Amino acid sequence: MKSKSRLSLLQFFLVLSTYNFGCGGGMQQSPPPPDFQLSVSPVSTNAAVGNTAPSVLLSVEPLNGFTGAVAITLQGVPAGVTVSPGVSFSASPGVSQAINFSLSDSAALGPTAITIQGMSGQSSHSTLLTLTVESVVHTYQTGSVLYLESGSATDVARIGLETNWGGSIVEVSLNGINFVNRHDTGREVQPSYRDGDNLSYNPTLGGDDVDQGSPTLASTVSPDSLFVQAQPLQWNSEVYGGGSGHPVLGDVLVEQTVAAVTTEPHTFKVHIKATHLGSDLHTLTGQEFPAVYTNRDYNRFVTYTGSNPWTTAMTTVTLFPNLPASSPAIYIAERWGALVNSRNQGLIVYVPSVTPYISGFAAPSTGSGPTDDYTNYFAALGNLSLGPGFVFEGDFYVIAGDLVAARQTIYRLHQALTIPVIFGPFESTDQPSMGASISGSTTVSGWAFTEMATIAKVEILVDSVSDGTASYGQPRPDVQLVYPDSPVNVGFTYTLNTSAYSNGPHRLFVRLTDSNGNVSLAPSVPVTFSNPSAAAAVSTSAEVPMERVAPTFKYPALPRRMLRELRPQF
Repeated sequence: MKSKSRLSLLQFFLVLSTYNFGCGGGMQQSPPPPDFQLSVSPVSTNAAVGNTAPSVLLSVEPLNGFTGAVAITLQGVPAGVTVSPGVSFSASPGVSQAINFSLSDSAALGPTAITIQGMSGQSSHSTLLTLTVESVVHTYQTGSVLYLESGSATDVARIGLETNWGGSIVEVSLNGINFVNRHDTGREVQPSYRDGDNLSYNPTLGGDDVDQGSPTLASTVSPDSLFVQAQPLQWNSEVYGGGSGHPVLGDVLVEQTVAAVTTEPHTFKVHIKATHLGSDLHTLTGQEFPAVYTNRDYNRFVTYTGSNPWTTAMTTVTLFPNLPASSPAIYIAERWGALVNSRNQGLIVYVPSVTPYISGFAAPSTGSGPTDDYTNYFAALGNLSLGPGFVFEGDFYVIAGDLVAARQTIYRLHQALTIPVIFGPFESTDQPSMGASISGSTTVSGWAFTEMATIAKVEILVDSVSDGTASYGQPRPDVQLVYPDSPVNVGFTYTLNTSAYSNGPHRLFVRLTDSNGNVSLAPSVPVTFSNPSAAAAVSTSAEVPMERVAPTFKYPALPRRMLRELRPQF
Protein backbone atom coordinates (compact mmCIF):
# COMPACT_ATOMS: atom_id res chain seq x y z
CA MET A 1 0.00 0.00 0.00
CA LYS A 2 2.83 2.39 0.76
CA SER A 3 4.56 1.94 -2.68
CA LYS A 4 1.22 2.26 -4.42
CA SER A 5 0.64 5.60 -2.72
CA ARG A 6 4.03 6.82 -3.89
CA LEU A 7 3.18 5.82 -7.50
CA SER A 8 -0.11 7.72 -7.38
CA LEU A 9 1.69 10.84 -6.08
CA LEU A 10 4.26 10.60 -8.87
CA GLN A 11 1.49 10.33 -11.46
CA PHE A 12 -0.16 13.37 -9.92
CA PHE A 13 2.98 15.53 -10.33
CA LEU A 14 3.50 14.28 -13.88
CA VAL A 15 -0.03 15.31 -14.80
CA LEU A 16 0.46 18.65 -13.07
CA SER A 17 3.67 19.32 -15.04
CA THR A 18 1.79 18.78 -18.29
CA TYR A 19 -0.32 21.82 -17.53
CA ASN A 20 2.24 24.13 -15.92
CA PHE A 21 5.53 23.61 -17.79
CA GLY A 22 6.50 24.02 -21.42
CA CYS A 23 8.76 21.85 -23.49
CA GLY A 24 11.84 23.67 -22.25
CA GLY A 25 10.92 23.19 -18.71
CA GLY A 26 9.89 26.90 -18.19
CA MET A 27 6.60 28.33 -17.04
CA GLN A 28 3.96 28.98 -19.75
CA GLN A 29 3.41 32.76 -20.37
CA SER A 30 0.05 34.37 -19.87
CA PRO A 31 -1.84 35.26 -23.05
CA PRO A 32 -1.11 38.82 -24.35
CA PRO A 33 -3.55 41.51 -23.29
CA PRO A 34 -6.11 42.89 -25.72
CA ASP A 35 -4.65 45.59 -28.01
CA PHE A 36 -5.15 47.27 -31.38
CA GLN A 37 -3.25 48.69 -34.32
CA LEU A 38 -4.02 51.60 -36.69
CA SER A 39 -3.76 51.79 -40.47
CA VAL A 40 -4.82 54.34 -43.05
CA SER A 41 -5.54 53.82 -46.74
CA PRO A 42 -4.37 55.43 -48.90
CA VAL A 43 -1.40 56.83 -46.99
CA SER A 44 -1.59 60.16 -48.83
CA THR A 45 -4.19 62.49 -50.29
CA ASN A 46 -4.10 65.81 -52.05
CA ALA A 47 -6.28 68.57 -53.43
CA ALA A 48 -6.11 72.13 -54.67
CA VAL A 49 -6.99 74.99 -52.37
CA GLY A 50 -10.72 75.63 -52.12
CA ASN A 51 -11.48 71.93 -52.59
CA THR A 52 -11.94 68.76 -50.55
CA ALA A 53 -9.33 66.05 -50.79
CA PRO A 54 -10.37 62.46 -51.54
CA SER A 55 -11.27 60.57 -48.38
CA VAL A 56 -8.88 58.30 -46.54
CA LEU A 57 -10.08 55.33 -44.48
CA LEU A 58 -8.81 54.82 -40.95
CA SER A 59 -9.02 51.26 -39.64
CA VAL A 60 -8.69 50.01 -36.06
CA GLU A 61 -7.69 46.35 -36.13
CA PRO A 62 -8.43 44.52 -32.86
CA LEU A 63 -5.79 42.21 -31.42
CA ASN A 64 -6.24 39.49 -28.79
CA GLY A 65 -9.93 40.05 -28.36
CA PHE A 66 -9.78 43.87 -28.11
CA THR A 67 -13.29 45.38 -28.01
CA GLY A 68 -12.84 48.85 -26.54
CA ALA A 69 -13.31 52.26 -28.16
CA VAL A 70 -10.20 54.14 -29.39
CA ALA A 71 -9.79 57.90 -28.95
CA ILE A 72 -8.35 59.30 -32.21
CA THR A 73 -6.44 62.58 -32.47
CA LEU A 74 -5.00 64.13 -35.63
CA GLN A 75 -1.79 66.04 -34.94
CA GLY A 76 -0.11 68.49 -37.35
CA VAL A 77 -3.15 69.51 -39.40
CA PRO A 78 -2.11 72.73 -41.19
CA ALA A 79 -3.94 76.01 -40.75
CA GLY A 80 -6.75 76.55 -43.20
CA VAL A 81 -7.68 72.84 -43.29
CA THR A 82 -10.92 71.53 -41.78
CA VAL A 83 -11.17 67.86 -40.83
CA SER A 84 -14.34 65.77 -40.84
CA PRO A 85 -15.37 64.16 -38.49
CA GLY A 86 -12.90 66.40 -36.61
CA VAL A 87 -9.35 66.44 -35.28
CA SER A 88 -10.59 64.32 -32.34
CA PHE A 89 -13.14 61.52 -32.48
CA SER A 90 -13.82 57.99 -31.29
CA ALA A 91 -13.31 54.90 -33.46
CA SER A 92 -14.52 51.36 -32.98
CA PRO A 93 -12.46 48.23 -33.74
CA GLY A 94 -13.25 46.48 -36.98
CA VAL A 95 -14.97 49.53 -38.47
CA SER A 96 -13.35 51.84 -41.09
CA GLN A 97 -13.79 55.55 -40.49
CA ALA A 98 -13.68 57.97 -43.47
CA ILE A 99 -11.63 61.15 -42.91
CA ASN A 100 -12.09 64.16 -45.16
CA PHE A 101 -9.95 67.31 -45.48
CA SER A 102 -11.52 70.54 -46.73
CA LEU A 103 -8.94 73.09 -47.89
CA SER A 104 -9.64 76.80 -47.64
CA ASP A 105 -8.11 79.36 -50.01
CA SER A 106 -5.65 80.29 -47.27
CA ALA A 107 -4.29 76.78 -46.72
CA ALA A 108 -0.49 76.67 -47.02
CA LEU A 109 0.76 74.90 -50.13
CA GLY A 110 2.87 71.79 -49.99
CA PRO A 111 2.94 68.40 -48.24
CA THR A 112 2.29 68.02 -44.52
CA ALA A 113 2.85 64.89 -42.44
CA ILE A 114 -0.16 64.34 -40.17
CA THR A 115 0.16 61.96 -37.21
CA ILE A 116 -2.98 59.95 -36.41
CA GLN A 117 -2.76 58.98 -32.74
CA GLY A 118 -5.00 56.38 -31.12
CA MET A 119 -5.38 55.71 -27.36
CA SER A 120 -7.38 53.22 -25.37
CA GLY A 121 -6.55 52.68 -21.72
CA GLN A 122 -2.81 52.09 -21.46
CA SER A 123 -2.44 51.32 -25.18
CA SER A 124 -1.27 53.99 -27.60
CA HIS A 125 -0.45 53.61 -31.31
CA SER A 126 -0.06 55.94 -34.30
CA THR A 127 0.21 56.02 -38.07
CA LEU A 128 1.17 58.70 -40.58
CA LEU A 129 -0.78 60.35 -43.37
CA THR A 130 0.54 62.90 -45.91
CA LEU A 131 -1.77 65.71 -46.98
CA THR A 132 -0.58 67.78 -49.95
CA VAL A 133 -2.17 71.15 -50.63
CA GLU A 134 -1.81 72.35 -54.22
CA SER A 135 -2.47 75.59 -56.03
CA VAL A 136 -5.26 76.00 -58.55
CA VAL A 137 -3.88 76.23 -62.10
CA HIS A 138 -5.60 78.09 -64.92
CA THR A 139 -4.26 78.54 -68.47
CA TYR A 140 -5.56 80.70 -71.31
CA GLN A 141 -4.53 82.97 -74.20
CA THR A 142 -5.28 86.65 -74.54
CA GLY A 143 -4.22 88.08 -77.89
CA SER A 144 -0.65 86.99 -78.55
CA VAL A 145 0.19 86.21 -74.90
CA LEU A 146 -0.15 82.77 -73.32
CA TYR A 147 -0.92 82.87 -69.59
CA LEU A 148 -0.66 80.39 -66.74
CA GLU A 149 -2.04 81.31 -63.32
CA SER A 150 -1.27 79.50 -60.08
CA GLY A 151 -2.78 80.19 -56.66
CA SER A 152 -6.17 80.53 -55.04
CA ALA A 153 -9.22 82.74 -55.35
CA THR A 154 -7.46 85.44 -53.32
CA ASP A 155 -3.75 84.97 -54.12
CA VAL A 156 -2.68 84.55 -57.76
CA ALA A 157 0.74 84.40 -59.40
CA ARG A 158 0.82 84.62 -63.20
CA ILE A 159 3.39 84.02 -65.93
CA GLY A 160 2.95 85.23 -69.50
CA LEU A 161 4.71 84.23 -72.75
CA GLU A 162 4.64 86.64 -75.72
CA THR A 163 4.29 84.59 -78.91
CA ASN A 164 5.14 87.63 -81.05
CA TRP A 165 8.53 87.57 -79.32
CA GLY A 166 9.36 83.87 -79.53
CA GLY A 167 7.61 83.04 -76.25
CA SER A 168 9.91 85.18 -74.10
CA ILE A 169 8.56 85.67 -70.56
CA VAL A 170 6.98 89.12 -70.46
CA GLU A 171 5.19 88.70 -67.14
CA VAL A 172 5.84 87.18 -63.74
CA SER A 173 3.30 88.83 -61.48
CA LEU A 174 1.70 88.48 -58.08
CA ASN A 175 -1.85 89.71 -57.58
CA GLY A 176 -1.61 92.02 -60.56
CA ILE A 177 1.90 93.44 -59.95
CA ASN A 178 4.27 92.49 -62.81
CA PHE A 179 7.96 92.49 -61.91
CA VAL A 180 9.29 91.87 -65.47
CA ASN A 181 10.39 94.69 -67.76
CA ARG A 182 9.21 94.18 -71.34
CA HIS A 183 10.25 97.46 -72.93
CA ASP A 184 11.67 95.76 -76.06
CA THR A 185 12.60 92.37 -77.49
CA GLY A 186 15.91 92.33 -75.62
CA ARG A 187 14.45 92.53 -72.11
CA GLU A 188 12.02 90.05 -70.44
CA VAL A 189 13.18 86.77 -68.90
CA GLN A 190 14.73 84.71 -71.67
CA PRO A 191 17.75 82.69 -72.81
CA SER A 192 20.21 83.81 -75.45
CA TYR A 193 23.18 82.08 -77.07
CA ARG A 194 26.75 83.16 -77.89
CA ASP A 195 30.04 82.16 -79.45
CA GLY A 196 33.39 82.64 -77.71
CA ASP A 197 35.10 83.37 -81.05
CA ASN A 198 32.38 85.52 -82.65
CA LEU A 199 31.09 88.43 -80.58
CA SER A 200 28.35 89.18 -83.12
CA TYR A 201 26.74 85.75 -82.80
CA ASN A 202 23.76 86.09 -80.45
CA PRO A 203 20.46 84.28 -81.22
CA THR A 204 18.01 85.86 -78.75
CA LEU A 205 14.63 84.34 -77.99
CA GLY A 206 12.77 87.67 -77.90
CA GLY A 207 14.05 89.02 -81.20
CA ASP A 208 16.63 91.42 -82.63
CA ASP A 209 18.09 94.85 -81.97
CA VAL A 210 15.44 96.66 -84.05
CA ASP A 211 12.53 95.09 -82.10
CA GLN A 212 11.64 92.46 -84.66
CA GLY A 213 10.24 89.48 -82.77
CA SER A 214 11.51 85.94 -83.16
CA PRO A 215 9.01 83.76 -85.03
CA THR A 216 6.93 81.33 -83.01
CA LEU A 217 6.69 78.05 -84.92
CA ALA A 218 4.23 76.28 -82.61
CA SER A 219 2.42 76.93 -79.35
CA THR A 220 0.11 74.94 -77.08
CA VAL A 221 -2.04 75.93 -74.14
CA SER A 222 -2.61 72.79 -72.07
CA PRO A 223 -4.70 72.62 -68.89
CA ASP A 224 -1.59 72.76 -66.69
CA SER A 225 1.24 74.05 -68.91
CA LEU A 226 2.29 76.32 -71.77
CA PHE A 227 4.52 75.32 -74.70
CA VAL A 228 6.22 77.49 -77.32
CA GLN A 229 8.62 76.47 -80.08
CA ALA A 230 10.56 79.31 -81.70
CA GLN A 231 13.66 80.06 -83.75
CA PRO A 232 15.45 83.03 -82.17
CA LEU A 233 16.66 85.86 -84.37
CA GLN A 234 20.25 87.03 -84.48
CA TRP A 235 20.32 90.03 -82.15
CA ASN A 236 22.86 91.87 -84.31
CA SER A 237 20.82 91.61 -87.50
CA GLU A 238 22.81 94.17 -89.49
CA VAL A 239 26.04 92.17 -89.02
CA TYR A 240 24.36 89.29 -90.88
CA GLY A 241 23.02 91.43 -93.73
CA GLY A 242 19.67 92.18 -92.12
CA GLY A 243 18.09 95.17 -90.46
CA SER A 244 14.68 96.77 -90.17
CA GLY A 245 12.27 94.72 -92.27
CA HIS A 246 14.91 92.04 -92.77
CA PRO A 247 15.27 89.87 -89.65
CA VAL A 248 17.94 87.17 -89.66
CA LEU A 249 17.19 83.76 -88.19
CA GLY A 250 19.71 82.28 -85.79
CA ASP A 251 20.76 78.64 -85.95
CA VAL A 252 19.13 77.54 -82.68
CA LEU A 253 15.68 76.05 -82.14
CA VAL A 254 14.20 76.70 -78.69
CA GLU A 255 11.37 74.68 -77.16
CA GLN A 256 10.07 76.13 -73.91
CA THR A 257 7.62 74.48 -71.51
CA VAL A 258 6.27 76.37 -68.50
CA ALA A 259 4.35 74.79 -65.62
CA ALA A 260 3.40 75.76 -62.10
CA VAL A 261 5.08 74.09 -59.14
CA THR A 262 1.70 73.51 -57.53
CA THR A 263 3.08 72.55 -54.11
CA GLU A 264 5.00 75.83 -53.75
CA PRO A 265 3.61 79.37 -53.61
CA HIS A 266 4.05 81.65 -56.64
CA THR A 267 6.57 79.31 -58.33
CA PHE A 268 6.95 78.35 -61.98
CA LYS A 269 9.28 75.84 -63.63
CA VAL A 270 10.68 76.74 -67.05
CA HIS A 271 12.14 73.90 -69.12
CA ILE A 272 14.31 74.83 -72.10
CA LYS A 273 15.35 72.50 -74.90
CA ALA A 274 17.73 74.19 -77.35
CA THR A 275 18.91 72.46 -80.54
CA HIS A 276 21.79 73.79 -82.64
CA LEU A 277 20.64 73.57 -86.26
CA GLY A 278 23.97 74.47 -87.87
CA SER A 279 26.86 72.29 -88.96
CA ASP A 280 29.41 74.75 -87.58
CA LEU A 281 30.93 75.11 -84.12
CA HIS A 282 30.42 77.92 -81.63
CA THR A 283 33.08 77.80 -78.95
CA LEU A 284 32.38 78.09 -75.26
CA THR A 285 31.36 81.30 -73.60
CA GLY A 286 28.83 82.48 -71.03
CA GLN A 287 25.23 81.91 -72.06
CA GLU A 288 22.40 83.86 -70.46
CA PHE A 289 20.34 81.15 -68.77
CA PRO A 290 18.31 83.22 -68.33
CA ALA A 291 18.65 86.97 -68.74
CA VAL A 292 16.43 88.70 -66.16
CA TYR A 293 15.11 92.27 -66.52
CA THR A 294 12.96 93.93 -63.85
CA ASN A 295 11.24 97.28 -63.45
CA ARG A 296 12.77 100.35 -61.80
CA ASP A 297 11.92 99.74 -58.14
CA TYR A 298 13.20 96.16 -58.08
CA ASN A 299 16.84 97.18 -57.99
CA ARG A 300 18.29 95.40 -54.94
CA PHE A 301 20.14 92.25 -55.99
CA VAL A 302 20.07 89.68 -53.19
CA THR A 303 21.80 86.31 -53.03
CA TYR A 304 23.99 84.18 -50.78
CA THR A 305 27.70 84.62 -51.50
CA GLY A 306 29.31 82.76 -48.57
CA SER A 307 31.08 79.44 -48.20
CA ASN A 308 28.32 77.60 -46.28
CA PRO A 309 25.41 77.24 -48.71
CA TRP A 310 22.07 75.73 -47.73
CA THR A 311 22.43 76.74 -44.08
CA THR A 312 20.05 79.77 -44.14
CA ALA A 313 23.11 81.96 -43.60
CA MET A 314 22.88 85.72 -44.10
CA THR A 315 22.41 87.00 -47.64
CA THR A 316 24.23 89.84 -49.41
CA VAL A 317 22.57 92.89 -50.96
CA THR A 318 24.14 94.58 -54.01
CA LEU A 319 23.12 97.73 -55.86
CA PHE A 320 24.32 97.30 -59.42
CA PRO A 321 26.30 100.11 -61.07
CA ASN A 322 24.64 102.15 -63.78
CA LEU A 323 25.43 101.54 -67.41
CA PRO A 324 27.89 101.69 -69.08
CA ALA A 325 29.48 100.08 -66.00
CA SER A 326 28.46 96.61 -64.82
CA SER A 327 29.07 94.53 -61.74
CA PRO A 328 32.08 92.29 -61.30
CA ALA A 329 31.32 88.57 -61.15
CA ILE A 330 29.14 87.80 -58.13
CA TYR A 331 29.35 84.33 -56.60
CA ILE A 332 25.88 82.82 -56.06
CA ALA A 333 26.64 79.79 -53.90
CA GLU A 334 23.00 78.62 -53.75
CA ARG A 335 22.39 79.21 -57.49
CA TRP A 336 19.70 81.84 -57.07
CA GLY A 337 19.45 85.58 -57.39
CA ALA A 338 16.70 88.10 -56.69
CA LEU A 339 15.89 91.64 -57.77
CA VAL A 340 13.62 93.05 -55.07
CA ASN A 341 12.43 96.39 -53.75
CA SER A 342 12.97 97.88 -50.29
CA ARG A 343 10.28 95.56 -48.87
CA ASN A 344 12.00 92.45 -50.28
CA GLN A 345 9.26 91.93 -52.84
CA GLY A 346 10.16 91.15 -56.44
CA LEU A 347 11.42 88.47 -58.80
CA ILE A 348 13.57 85.52 -57.71
CA VAL A 349 15.25 83.11 -60.15
CA TYR A 350 16.76 79.73 -59.20
CA VAL A 351 18.94 77.83 -61.70
CA PRO A 352 20.01 74.53 -60.08
CA SER A 353 22.69 73.54 -62.59
CA VAL A 354 24.19 76.87 -63.61
CA THR A 355 27.74 77.99 -62.90
CA PRO A 356 27.57 79.98 -59.64
CA TYR A 357 28.37 83.44 -61.04
CA ILE A 358 26.29 86.33 -62.34
CA SER A 359 26.84 89.80 -63.71
CA GLY A 360 24.39 92.69 -63.62
CA PHE A 361 23.72 96.38 -64.12
CA ALA A 362 21.15 99.12 -63.65
CA ALA A 363 19.91 101.28 -66.53
CA PRO A 364 18.34 104.51 -65.26
CA SER A 365 15.85 106.12 -67.62
CA THR A 366 12.24 107.21 -67.59
CA GLY A 367 9.24 105.44 -66.09
CA SER A 368 8.88 102.63 -63.62
CA GLY A 369 6.54 100.12 -65.25
CA PRO A 370 6.88 97.00 -67.38
CA THR A 371 6.87 98.83 -70.71
CA ASP A 372 9.03 101.76 -69.56
CA ASP A 373 12.74 102.15 -70.31
CA TYR A 374 14.12 102.11 -66.74
CA THR A 375 15.36 98.60 -65.92
CA ASN A 376 17.64 96.40 -63.82
CA TYR A 377 19.37 93.30 -65.14
CA PHE A 378 21.26 90.19 -64.14
CA ALA A 379 22.02 86.92 -65.88
CA ALA A 380 23.01 83.52 -64.59
CA LEU A 381 25.91 82.62 -66.87
CA GLY A 382 26.68 79.04 -67.83
CA ASN A 383 29.03 78.21 -70.68
CA LEU A 384 28.02 76.06 -73.60
CA SER A 385 29.86 75.12 -76.75
CA LEU A 386 27.42 74.58 -79.61
CA GLY A 387 28.57 71.92 -82.03
CA PRO A 388 26.73 70.24 -84.92
CA GLY A 389 23.55 68.60 -83.66
CA PHE A 390 24.14 69.83 -80.11
CA VAL A 391 21.05 69.60 -77.87
CA PHE A 392 20.85 71.34 -74.51
CA GLU A 393 18.11 70.79 -71.94
CA GLY A 394 17.84 72.50 -68.58
CA ASP A 395 15.45 74.03 -66.06
CA PHE A 396 15.17 77.25 -64.15
CA TYR A 397 12.54 78.42 -61.68
CA VAL A 398 10.97 81.86 -61.39
CA ILE A 399 9.27 82.90 -58.16
CA ALA A 400 7.14 85.99 -57.63
CA GLY A 401 6.79 87.94 -54.40
CA ASP A 402 8.44 87.66 -51.01
CA LEU A 403 12.18 86.96 -50.87
CA VAL A 404 12.15 85.10 -47.54
CA ALA A 405 9.35 82.77 -48.64
CA ALA A 406 11.07 82.26 -52.01
CA ARG A 407 14.32 81.19 -50.38
CA GLN A 408 12.42 78.62 -48.32
CA THR A 409 10.86 77.34 -51.55
CA ILE A 410 14.31 77.11 -53.17
CA TYR A 411 15.62 75.09 -50.23
CA ARG A 412 12.77 72.61 -50.58
CA LEU A 413 13.33 72.36 -54.34
CA HIS A 414 17.05 71.82 -53.79
CA GLN A 415 16.39 68.96 -51.38
CA ALA A 416 13.95 67.27 -53.76
CA LEU A 417 15.79 67.71 -57.07
CA THR A 418 18.27 65.43 -58.74
CA ILE A 419 20.49 68.07 -60.32
CA PRO A 420 21.96 67.05 -63.68
CA VAL A 421 25.32 68.15 -65.06
CA ILE A 422 24.36 70.35 -68.01
CA PHE A 423 27.28 72.79 -68.03
CA GLY A 424 30.91 71.88 -68.46
CA PRO A 425 34.20 72.88 -66.81
CA PHE A 426 35.73 76.26 -66.11
CA GLU A 427 38.80 76.90 -68.27
CA SER A 428 41.35 79.61 -69.00
CA THR A 429 44.35 79.52 -71.33
CA ASP A 430 47.01 81.73 -69.76
CA GLN A 431 49.89 81.22 -72.21
CA PRO A 432 50.46 82.15 -74.93
CA SER A 433 48.55 85.40 -74.90
CA MET A 434 46.15 86.34 -77.69
CA GLY A 435 47.95 87.78 -80.68
CA ALA A 436 51.39 86.59 -79.54
CA SER A 437 54.14 85.77 -82.02
CA ILE A 438 55.71 82.46 -80.97
CA SER A 439 58.45 80.20 -82.28
CA GLY A 440 60.30 77.01 -81.49
CA SER A 441 59.11 75.04 -78.46
CA THR A 442 56.50 77.15 -76.69
CA THR A 443 54.67 76.49 -73.43
CA VAL A 444 50.88 76.34 -73.55
CA SER A 445 49.47 76.60 -70.03
CA GLY A 446 46.33 77.41 -68.12
CA TRP A 447 43.82 75.84 -65.77
CA ALA A 448 40.53 73.96 -65.84
CA PHE A 449 38.17 72.31 -63.37
CA THR A 450 34.65 70.97 -63.10
CA GLU A 451 32.20 71.18 -60.22
CA MET A 452 30.45 67.82 -60.56
CA ALA A 453 33.08 65.71 -62.31
CA THR A 454 36.86 65.63 -62.77
CA ILE A 455 39.09 66.54 -65.68
CA ALA A 456 40.28 63.34 -67.38
CA LYS A 457 42.23 64.77 -70.32
CA VAL A 458 43.49 68.13 -71.60
CA GLU A 459 44.50 68.30 -75.26
CA ILE A 460 46.09 71.08 -77.27
CA LEU A 461 44.82 71.72 -80.80
CA VAL A 462 46.43 73.76 -83.54
CA ASP A 463 43.66 74.95 -85.83
CA SER A 464 41.58 71.76 -86.20
CA VAL A 465 44.43 69.37 -85.49
CA SER A 466 45.22 67.68 -82.18
CA ASP A 467 48.90 68.14 -81.34
CA GLY A 468 49.02 66.21 -78.05
CA THR A 469 47.93 65.76 -74.45
CA ALA A 470 48.92 68.26 -71.79
CA SER A 471 50.09 67.45 -68.29
CA TYR A 472 47.24 68.20 -65.86
CA GLY A 473 47.10 68.61 -62.09
CA GLN A 474 49.60 71.35 -61.21
CA PRO A 475 48.80 73.46 -58.11
CA ARG A 476 46.94 76.69 -58.84
CA PRO A 477 45.92 78.20 -55.48
CA ASP A 478 45.31 81.51 -57.25
CA VAL A 479 42.37 79.94 -59.08
CA GLN A 480 40.80 78.75 -55.83
CA LEU A 481 40.98 82.28 -54.44
CA VAL A 482 38.76 83.50 -57.27
CA TYR A 483 36.60 80.39 -57.73
CA PRO A 484 35.64 78.98 -54.30
CA ASP A 485 34.44 75.70 -55.81
CA SER A 486 37.77 74.98 -57.47
CA PRO A 487 40.21 72.31 -56.24
CA VAL A 488 43.85 73.38 -55.93
CA ASN A 489 45.51 71.11 -58.51
CA VAL A 490 43.85 72.37 -61.68
CA GLY A 491 46.77 73.65 -63.77
CA PHE A 492 47.87 72.26 -67.12
CA THR A 493 51.06 72.68 -69.20
CA TYR A 494 52.13 71.53 -72.64
CA THR A 495 55.18 72.08 -74.82
CA LEU A 496 54.17 72.91 -78.39
CA ASN A 497 56.69 72.51 -81.22
CA THR A 498 55.66 75.34 -83.53
CA SER A 499 58.24 74.35 -86.16
CA ALA A 500 56.00 71.42 -87.11
CA TYR A 501 53.63 73.94 -88.70
CA SER A 502 53.87 76.60 -91.35
CA ASN A 503 54.71 80.17 -90.42
CA GLY A 504 51.81 82.54 -90.21
CA PRO A 505 48.53 82.91 -88.27
CA HIS A 506 47.12 79.92 -86.39
CA ARG A 507 44.56 79.29 -83.67
CA LEU A 508 45.23 77.30 -80.53
CA PHE A 509 42.39 75.49 -78.79
CA VAL A 510 42.18 73.57 -75.52
CA ARG A 511 39.99 70.49 -75.61
CA LEU A 512 38.85 69.08 -72.26
CA THR A 513 37.36 65.67 -71.53
CA ASP A 514 35.76 65.12 -68.14
CA SER A 515 35.16 61.93 -66.17
CA ASN A 516 31.63 61.67 -67.61
CA GLY A 517 32.98 61.62 -71.16
CA ASN A 518 31.84 65.16 -71.99
CA VAL A 519 34.12 67.06 -74.35
CA SER A 520 34.61 70.83 -74.15
CA LEU A 521 36.31 73.11 -76.66
CA ALA A 522 37.54 76.43 -75.33
CA PRO A 523 37.65 79.62 -77.41
CA SER A 524 40.62 79.90 -79.70
CA VAL A 525 43.79 81.83 -78.93
CA PRO A 526 44.98 83.52 -82.16
CA VAL A 527 48.78 83.45 -82.49
CA THR A 528 51.41 83.77 -85.20
CA PHE A 529 54.05 81.08 -85.72
CA SER A 530 57.34 82.71 -86.65
CA ASN A 531 60.28 80.35 -87.13
CA PRO A 532 63.49 81.20 -89.01
CA SER A 533 63.19 78.28 -91.39
CA ALA A 534 59.82 76.63 -91.11
CA ALA A 535 58.99 73.38 -92.77
CA ALA A 536 55.80 72.90 -94.68
CA ALA A 537 52.77 72.42 -92.49
CA VAL A 538 53.23 68.94 -91.06
CA SER A 539 51.38 67.04 -88.40
CA THR A 540 50.87 63.34 -87.79
CA SER A 541 47.85 63.98 -85.57
CA ALA A 542 44.36 63.24 -86.80
CA GLU A 543 41.72 65.82 -87.58
CA VAL A 544 39.53 66.56 -84.54
CA PRO A 545 35.88 65.58 -85.04
CA MET A 546 33.73 68.54 -83.95
CA GLU A 547 30.42 66.69 -83.71
CA ARG A 548 31.26 65.41 -80.19
CA VAL A 549 31.80 68.79 -78.64
CA ALA A 550 29.71 68.86 -75.46
CA PRO A 551 28.68 71.52 -72.91
CA THR A 552 31.46 73.70 -71.59
CA PHE A 553 31.73 76.92 -69.72
CA LYS A 554 34.22 79.52 -68.73
CA TYR A 555 33.35 82.77 -67.05
CA PRO A 556 33.62 85.37 -69.83
CA ALA A 557 35.00 88.87 -69.73
CA LEU A 558 32.41 91.39 -68.59
CA PRO A 559 30.02 92.22 -71.42
CA ARG A 560 30.31 95.21 -73.66
CA ARG A 561 26.83 96.67 -73.97
CA MET A 562 24.96 98.65 -76.55
CA LEU A 563 23.37 101.44 -74.52
CA ARG A 564 20.28 101.86 -76.65
CA GLU A 565 19.10 98.27 -76.50
CA LEU A 566 20.64 97.38 -73.13
CA ARG A 567 21.73 94.00 -74.38
CA PRO A 568 25.03 92.53 -73.14
CA GLN A 569 27.63 91.93 -75.82
CA PHE A 570 30.32 89.45 -74.79
